[in-house]
Amino acid sequence: MSMDYEIQQAPKSSRSYIVTLLLAMFLSGFGIHRFYTGYILIGIIQLLTAGGFGIWALIDLIALVMNSYRDAEGNELEGHNAGCAMIVGIVLIISFVMGGISTMLSFFSH
Repeated sequence: MSMDYEIQQAPKSSRSYIVTLLLAMFLSGFGIHRFYTGYILIGIIQLLTAGGFGIWALIDLIALVMNSYRDAEGNELEGHNAGCAMIVGIVLIISFVMGGISTMLSFFSH
């Protein structure tokens, strides 16, 4: 008795992971990465709210680093690069730590 299992791969998007990541890093306050991946309405909302006051933009960046961001059709972005994602993740963490340290120093210096 033989059981054959078919492994189905999720369909890939025609949209690039690297392009989406770069758009999210540098233009997420304008929602440009959302327009690029087909989320027109969300892109407009992010454009009008400066990336959801920065919070939504940060969540999108984290989703991209974790490779859980999908295009509007639910497809995985083409060309996920784990090394690039790790570098962006490290930069995000360092930015938060440095921002926190800077805030603490400015708070105690006054």
